[in-house]
Amino acid sequence: MKKKILITGATGSIASLVIPQLLKEGQYVRALVRQKSKGEALEKMGVELAEGEFSDQDALDRAADGVDAILAITPPNPDAVQQGRNILNAARKSGSPFYLRISALKAAEDAPQNNGRLHFQSDVDLIDSGLPHTILRPHYFMQNLLMSGDTIKSENQLYWGMGEGKLGMIDVRDIADCAAQILIRSESHLGKIYTLTGPDVIGVDDITRTLSEKIGRRINSIRIGLDDVYNSIIDSGWGEWGAEVMKGYSKAYSEGWGDFTTQDVKNILKKDARGIDVFVEEILTKAIE
Repeated sequence: MKKKILITGATGSIASLVIPQLLKEGQYVRALVRQKSKGEALEKMGVELAEGEFSDQDALDRAADGVDAILAITPPNPDAVQQGRNILNAARKSGSPFYLRISALKAAEDAPQNNGRLHFQSDVDLIDSGLPHTILRPHYFMQNLLMSGDTIKSENQLYWGMGEGKLGMIDVRDIADCAAQILIRSESHLGKIYTLTGPDVIGVDDITRTLSEKIGRRINSIRIGLDDVYNSIIDSGWGEWGAEVMKGYSKAYSEGWGDFTTQDVKNILKKDARGIDVFVEEILTKAIE
């Protein structure tokens, strides 16, 4: 059945991988972008563009009008709860579309960082809305390692702020594959909350060992403190809010908060999630060539 699907956060890392899959399956895709100039590549693929901000309720209402499903992705930020409510309001005005929300790992009222607490409130808002829905809570993205590409390339070093913590980190491609599958076949996933992980728990030494083997030179792991994590995020331009969130995540992960995996990706896709070896070979090594 062909569906009309609205995607928010359409130019982000997850949505940019979901959209081609939906188009390949014959779905009609409408993408919310802040400026249409930022969606030119999507428009060339056959995507309808809807221009608007998360704070513009009228624009969201127009974007959601007549859709059968919504993939709701909001960036980490202190206004995320209200942004999520604005998307929900637009969804309810349009009827009763299926609503797939990308949440955060172990989102909870007592999550160890503000991002998880805000996502939990947005999850509650969705559940209370009465809309047919599914929630995805993905683990730490393997693609976050790309932020260390410069130091890996120039210094043969990977700086790591999570101590000896091991993580069930996930390839973003698996998140996107799960999202596309659920949007197309939503009936099998109604009311579910999935925690998406990779197949193994891995630490920084597992990453550097795998990378060293793939590229044929030794990559060293350098542990850094929580204050260094904070300062590096400030230096990258993410601001104090983002720095506090990443510092909180780093502390939690260093204490074992992310040391687990689930079978949810395999249950959705009927195949194993991509492991770190696949990510390193197909993505990371190419980024540092």
